[in-house]
Amino acid sequence: MEYQNKRRLIIGSSLLILLIFYLFKNISEDIRVFGFIFGLFVFYFADKMFEINFRFRHYLCVLIILSFGILLSPFYFLIESYDKILHFFLPITGSFLVFYIIDKQKLSLQWKLLITFMFIISFLTIHEIGEYLMDLLWDLKLQGVYIRDISSFEKLNLVLSKHDDTMIDLITGSIGAGVFVVGKTIENFLKSHKH
Repeated sequence: MEYQNKRRLIIGSSLLILLIFYLFKNISEDIRVFGFIFGLFVFYFADKMFEINFRFRHYLCVLIILSFGILLSPFYFLIESYDKILHFFLPITGSFLVFYIIDKQKLSLQWKLLITFMFIISFLTIHEIGEYLMDLLWDLKLQGVYIRDISSFEKLNLVLSKHDDTMIDLITGSIGAGVFVVGKTIENFLKSHKH
């Protein structure tokens, strides 16, 4: 996919999201929209700067990650298992991106899968450290599972402790990355035994 078409996809998606959220404007949505657009541009510039040549499907993966992780973040406070579902599926999606980069290297499949798995685990760990630091500095309620109280939109009830949430997130993310590794291994086995 040419960079000109990728730029059009990024700019078009960004303008559409900006327009939609401008109509329903508040500061929380502004931050989410800015984070979404910033993530898209970072991905695009990394793709171009490092000449990775991500394909259209990879841009769709990033749109999925940013949409469910940032734009739809109010669901974290409405659906108790939303965070756990994301921590399972987004590492699988992220593994597709990382493996695409690693696959260009002259390494055996085992090394490519190990590097992909370890990168995802490292990213999950850094993400959890970031959540801890932001909670420590600004009390954003990123660690732990909070659900909005039915009696008040402002009140949040802690339903899963911060430590348990962090460990379950890391375990669930590791399982998601492991599912990708197992899937790729099975795919490679089937390809090699097809002949």
